[in-house]
Order: sequence, then structure tokens, then C-alpha cells
Amino acid sequence: MCVARLTSTGYTRHYDLLREREVRDPYKMDLLEVAGGWLHGFDVEPLPSVSGEGARQVLDRILVRCLQQPPCVIAFSGGRDSSALLAAAVAVAHREGLPLPVTVTLTYPGVPEADEASWQHQVLDHLGVRDRVEITVHDEHDQLGPIAAPLLRRHGLLWPPNLAPTWRLMDQARGGTLIIGECGDEVFGIKRITPLRRILGSRGRCDRRLYPIAAQSLAPAPVRRRAILRSPHRYQRTWLRNPVKALLERRDAEDEVAFPLHAGRSSWQYTHRRAISLSFETHRALGRDIGVDYVAPFAEPDFVAAVAHDGGFWGWSGRTAAMTHLFGDLLPNTVLQRMSKATFERAVFTERGREFARQWNGAGVDPELVDPEVLRDIWLSDRPDGGTMVLMQQAWLAAQPVEQDAR
Repeated sequence: MCVARLTSTGYTRHYDLLREREVRDPYKMDLLEVAGGWLHGFDVEPLPSVSGEGARQVLDRILVRCLQQPPCVIAFSGGRDSSALLAAAVAVAHREGLPLPVTVTLTYPGVPEADEASWQHQVLDHLGVRDRVEITVHDEHDQLGPIAAPLLRRHGLLWPPNLAPTWRLMDQARGGTLIIGECGDEVFGIKRITPLRRILGSRGRCDRRLYPIAAQSLAPAPVRRRAILRSPHRYQRTWLRNPVKALLERRDAEDEVAFPLHAGRSSWQYTHRRAISLSFETHRALGRDIGVDYVAPFAEPDFVAAVAHDGGFWGWSGRTAAMTHLFGDLLPNTVLQRMSKATFERAVFTERGREFARQWNGAGVDPELVDPEVLRDIWLSDRPDGGTMVLMQQAWLAAQPVEQDAR
């Protein structure tokens, strides 16, 4: 296998283009979105009727369009979503006589929990892919690092805050297309109806712990909302003042109970969360400024609508069943049934951010919303909460000299 290895040198050349062109109307978060590190709510459109194509046919059509805009780069981590997209793209390229996609992998040698090398090799060997670009990442993907900092200085806070990895991938796709595997969890994952589906399909042999979960999923929205708010496992933003923390927990619960029982419509609604749709808008706008078409096939409306139609009311029994249905002819069962998942928190919270946290005087965040001392402790912990990333960028921007902000 031929692997082109890239280090951190050379990633600043994007910014020559950024100086010439502005991002089109990047979304500006409000104070609560900055403090809580999340965008609540939905921009839901009605689920459209399908054209008669199955989900794989729709995906193939999307991939043909991408492959016809070279260089067509696929962000390949070795996870199930990127593996499925790479396998589908390779199959389409062979069938249509198009150039193979450029496989690009980000590797994090200092972050063992992000290591997916064995999965990557298994997929690449299975597909017969011999060439790929491997970009070695040290600390330059930090939220205050040399990729994020110029974007923050130029545009202010952007959603999502962790833009550096996508920028590195876009650099490889300049003038062409970047394919990324976002929204696989949302489209293929467990839905409200899934526990009941498993019970009914098990003929009495299911895990008994599913029964209360299924009962809760069938309960009216007020009952489900109360259960979420009382759960000890609910997401808690410990860095917030209590009234703000409680308000955002209620918003979390409102978003959760908004999902319908219908599995297909639930997939559709997942991809219309504001946090997701505005993330895509930011990436597409930034991509256009360097001549890159940013494509997330699993979130494309035609594909999601086709998956929703294929799955119908009941959907599948889980993510593995959904992916096996769609990609069982392309990937080994060991890959499709994989349960582990890499994590990347320590790749974006590095010593760069900790150095800023140690010197931080508490300025730049709203003390009526945020407890600065708790926030600093989180930033200096072994596992900083990703929900605090926007706040760190806000505090860092406030600490920059005025002449840099105005540049």
C-alpha cells in the first residue's frame, strides 16, 4: 500500500484565499448557545415523497456527482460510516469508469483512543485500496491552534467550534469535492420505536430491561420530558450557573421528546436539528471560499428520505441491522457489526488550550451565565467537556489585542 504521509507543515496556505473572500453570513450564536455549547431546536421540513429509488441508488447518484468533480476526497477514519462511504464510492467508480476517490486519513499518534489503524487496514485490504494520504496530527487541531486561530480572528465564533480537522481535509480537496460521513449515527441509529421493535421481534427472548425503555418511549411527551429531567444520566453542564443550567436542561429535554415514534420520520428530523444543519452551512460556506464542494451524503435530503421510506414506521432493529441492509454487499460483517468507536476529545483539548486556561483571568465569558472557576477546572482536567469549547474560544478572542481582532 502506498501511503503519502503529511505532517503539520503546509496547512496555512488556505488563509491566502480567506483573505480575499468572505464567508457568506456565518451563523452567530446567541449568549445561551455560547454558554451551553449547543444549538437547540429544529428546522424541520415535511418528509418528501420518494422518487422510487432505493437508498443505495440515491447514494450512488450522489457519489457519481462527487466523483465527477475531482479531486474527490473521502475522509476515511475506519469507522462504520466512513468505511461504508468509501466502499460505496469505490464500487461506483469501478462501475462507472470514474477515477477512484482520494482516501485521506487523519492520524493522532498521541491519542491512543483515536487509533483505528487496525480497522482502517481491514477495510482498505477488503476493498483493494492501495493508495491513501495519511495526515499526522499532533496538537495543531487544538481549538486555539494554528488552524482555528486565524478563522476565529477573522470571523469570530463559528458553529461548530471544532473546524480544524475539516479544514485539513478540505485542503486536500481544493478545486474538487470532500465527502464526509457525518449523520450516520442519526440516520441509522436507534430510534424511539426501536426497543418495542426488538421486543416484538424477539418472540419473548429479548432482554427484560427493554420493557421499561419501550414503555417510556410510548408514553406521552410530558411523561417522557419528566423522566429525562429526573434521569441521573442526563447531560449536565456543570460550568453553568444553576438557573441557566436548568433552562438548558429543559431545552435538551424538549428536543429529545420532539422526535416522533415513526422511525423514518425520526431519521428525517434528526438531520434537521439546527446544530446539524447550521454546521453544514458553515462547512459549505468555508469550502466554497477555497473551491471545495463539501458533501455529507448521509445527510443529503434525497438519501435521508429514501432511508426513511425503506425503514418505514418500524425501522431496523439497530444501527448494525440498518447498515447491513444497505452495505452488506460491500463490507465484511466484522466491520458492519463493530461496536467500538474512537474518541477525539484529547486531540482538540491539548496543551495549547491548557496553557491558555492556566493563564486565564476569567475575562471574556458572562459571569452571570458561567462559573469561571469551574470552567477553568474543566479545561485543565484530563477529559474536558466538549460543550465548553465555544467558551474557551470566546475567552481567547476577548484576550487578543485589538489590532489583531481588527486585522
